[in-house]
Amino acid sequence: MEEITRKDFLHTTVNTLIGLWVAVVAVLSSYSGLRYVWPTEKTAGPSGENNLSFPLTELPEGSMKKVVIGGKPAGIIRINEKLYALSLICTHLGCIVSWHPEEKRLICPCHGGLYDINGSVLGGPPPRPLPSYEVKQSGDTVVVG
Repeated sequence: MEEITRKDFLHTTVNTLIGLWVAVVAVLSSYSGLRYVWPTEKTAGPSGENNLSFPLTELPEGSMKKVVIGGKPAGIIRINEKLYALSLICTHLGCIVSWHPEEKRLICPCHGGLYDINGSVLGGPPPRPLPSYEVKQSGDTVVVG
């Protein structure tokens, strides 16, 4: 039986600790990425109603208000005094798209899917447009659904 030298022992210990650290970082990064790509009810927010309303003052011109409709994330966008209500779930792999007001388009951060204000696909891998919801302005109130 060979005796282990102090140098070999320290070398093996340090390499083992580095390997464990890399494994932990990889697992935590994968977990965070999966939670982002496939949101659950907890990460997407409360289940939400099929019909909702809120004051128009909560939706400045050119902006988007994130809401939950029927348990799924949606965005209400106001452009040129017109309202649009779209699902925020990318039709490619289900990532959450974000509104880019300077470009007046929705962009999926996962694979670069591009959608216009009506939810139509402008580019990238999405196979179909974003679903839309009925939205209207009733006085100073936005009504969805």
